Amino acid sequence: MEENILGHNISHERKQQNMTQEQLAEFSDLTVNYLSNIERGIAKKVSADSLYRIAKALNVSMESFFLKDETTEQSIEVGPYHRQLDNYLSSLDIDKAEAICKHLLQVLKLSSK
Repeated sequence: MEENILGHNISHERKQQNMTQEQLAEFSDLTVNYLSNIERGIAKKVSADSLYRIAKALNVSMESFFLKDETTEQSIEVGPYHRQLDNYLSSLDIDKAEAICKHLLQVLKLSSK
């Protein structure tokens, strides 16, 4: 682990969130092969943009990938679709995001009756 803290922490966080490499690749817009190489320590140079995409997809800080103690950064357990919806809503201005959330809640309440 000492030699591949970055890959270990990404893999650990992904597994903590019950996410496959395929799902992380989809949500981060990176290839499965590249993610696998990062996690195994084969990719020696990883761009800040790639780290940002992975961090955003996992909903963690980029800094957490470099911490030796994985317990210092606690994650909320959410599924990949929840995370994707959260990322989408976060990209919108607050009024539009609130309007969508209100509509989604109305639809969910109607469908549960």
